[in-house]
Amino acid sequence: MKKPKIMYIQDLSLSTLVLAEPGSSYQSKTNLYPWIEVLVDLSKLLTFKTNKIPEENVAIDETVEETLEKNLLNDVIPEQELSVDELSNKDLLIYKIPEHLDIKPGDILTVPIGAQQVGGIAIRLLSQPPANLGLEKIREVQDVVSKEFFSSIYWELLNRIAAYYYTPLIQVIRVALPPGLLGRSQSRLRLKPENIPNGAAEFLRSQAAKEILKILESQPDGDYSFQYLKRQVKGYYGEKKQLKERNWAESYFKFTQSKPQMKLAVTLVDHGRYMNLTKRQQEILKILGDHGGELWVTECVEICQTTLPTLRGLEQKGCLVIEEREKLRREQGPKIAGDQAKLLTPAQTNALETIKSLNGFAQILLHGVTGSGKTEVYLQAIAPLLNQGKSALVLVPEIGLTPQLTDRFRARFGNKVQVYLSALSDGERYDTWRQMFTGEPQVVIGTRSAIFSPLPNLGLIILDEEHDSSFKQDSPIPTYHARTVAQWRAELENCPLILGSATPSLESWVSIREQESRGAGSREQGEKIFPNYPILREF
Repeated sequence: MKKPKIMYIQDLSLSTLVLAEPGSSYQSKTNLYPWIEVLVDLSKLLTFKTNKIPEENVAIDETVEETLEKNLLNDVIPEQELSVDELSNKDLLIYKIPEHLDIKPGDILTVPIGAQQVGGIAIRLLSQPPANLGLEKIREVQDVVSKEFFSSIYWELLNRIAAYYYTPLIQVIRVALPPGLLGRSQSRLRLKPENIPNGAAEFLRSQAAKEILKILESQPDGDYSFQYLKRQVKGYYGEKKQLKERNWAESYFKFTQSKPQMKLAVTLVDHGRYMNLTKRQQEILKILGDHGGELWVTECVEICQTTLPTLRGLEQKGCLVIEEREKLRREQGPKIAGDQAKLLTPAQTNALETIKSLNGFAQILLHGVTGSGKTEVYLQAIAPLLNQGKSALVLVPEIGLTPQLTDRFRARFGNKVQVYLSALSDGERYDTWRQMFTGEPQVVIGTRSAIFSPLPNLGLIILDEEHDSSFKQDSPIPTYHARTVAQWRAELENCPLILGSATPSLESWVSIREQESRGAGSREQGEKIFPNYPILREF
């Protein structure tokens, strides 16, 4: 199948071409694609009244809410402003690209909605707006907050799904993102203090830029929202460029879908060897040091068999620091005792050696009856990848199967295992998604939708029980099959795909026979699908 383009571009109308006049420069980007479709979450703007927003963010009151509802619902933002291809998608709006901004699909933007500034995802470049939309009604993008929020590989995957399943790209993106990711006040500016010289303000050309610097330096973290800075400094959007051009500050996208869960943590800062401490206090510090020097207070109290007042006493002596930190909400399984890799049978060894010999994209069908040891092969195939800084994605067909796998995986890999499935709360799914986005080596276990996990350094994909019909989504669109999407993603990521099953699907079985009949010819075409698949039997 012919690969789709990485981005959608509307057909260029020759009537829109303008020849450059003598002495002027011709800017192809500006002339050819001056508009962009942007995905914004309008539903959040109509429900923000119940959400508490930090003091330094935009103040919200009933008047603002009523004005915004009037703007959104009474055609101040007219229906024509939506994409002509997707008029039913109220969250897809068209904006003009300012000449000084370089915007590509997948970027996170700040865009105006009524009197508000909200975060949005750039979806598609346009050569011209819809014919029924007046140019005077199109507002400009304010800023680019994060370049390539979606990697080029991930973006191509979303586009391929949209093209193959005849689904609007906007709908594919909604499936890929956790619920309510796009919220308000997601654009922020923070200082890079290591780059700021003494007397930095004297190097800035305008008073507004100096005011921005002064405000940022007044805050310990040097971090404020665009909304707050805009209220404090006239001309903020234009003047902040001076700080960014000098690499004194950077804009970034902060996930603010819901209030983070905060919890007290204790950190060891001094072992107290030269302090007048009791034997019991010394024991607490030693235990904390043996656990890496950091624990949640509740864990520290339990492990050290102590009390919070005792820990506070050590804090006053300068041995500990107790402070609130964000605790990511994750699926919590029972505590599992750690285990070691097991001795493999000849059949398992054959399978593992075949998997380890792969270099790049390949598909393996691991065929073995229930209890034959496929999971142990998965575990030992993943272990070296984590040591290399890579991640693994394990898909299971039903929610009921996930705890069975997570117990085995957590016993082997501990807190590197993440679970991502629809049964989690919105907060748990949101925080798990954030953790995946960090790029740290990890193992993600989930059901069908976990195929969209944003793992930037993916080294292996596994579909356990690949024959199961629940890997096919029936509704809503896109009605994708996780096995098909996994094949595309493995190809794009250039990593192996393992299909495990006791009763392989007809599609996979036929594919094997076709590869066997093609023999060396298929390998010459770059298809690294091995004809002799390891077959595991009960032992």
